[in-house]
Amino acid sequence: MTEKKNKQVSAFSREKWLETALETLAETRKSKFNLEALIAAMPVTKGSFYNHFRDRRDFLLALVDFWDRHYTRNVIEGLQSLPEETDPRQRLMELVFAIDEMKLNRFELLMRSMTLELPEIVDAVRAVDAERYRTLTSIFADLGFKGSELDLRVRVFMAMISQESNLLLEPPDGDWSKQLEMRVDFLTRP
Repeated sequence: MTEKKNKQVSAFSREKWLETALETLAETRKSKFNLEALIAAMPVTKGSFYNHFRDRRDFLLALVDFWDRHYTRNVIEGLQSLPEETDPRQRLMELVFAIDEMKLNRFELLMRSMTLELPEIVDAVRAVDAERYRTLTSIFADLGFKGSELDLRVRVFMAMISQESNLLLEPPDGDWSKQLEMRVDFLTRP
């Protein structure tokens, strides 16, 4: 019996398709999108793909939109729902812990590598980066940073928080929560 006949296929909504595809692509760490490999790793058929997406381009743009809605906007909305009097450093800690708890940075390398494949994705990923930048700029400005120092801290924070999981290094010794606090302390120190 062939592998396709053994595959138990479930009906996926478009949102479930995108969620599962994003997780699968991030886990497999493929540098290029390959529909055949993706479908082989998921409990779906090729027909299911074309039931939800016109083509590869439509899928990749939808994937970036899904990533933005679920893993950027939802996190930013969570920060905005904190009480107004929440200390800016505490807002940063909430952000860092949310990203770590949900392991959101695992999608960063995938999203950036997809921009090399499909130029139309560049603008969508750039918009996500700009949204994140604005949110972080507001927090760091509330901490008292201005001008080029503000910009530098925001950029270093964005790079650190989004790419640290892609370093091929052993995690530092000690309690990871304390490590995260040390990173925030380092970047918020006057």
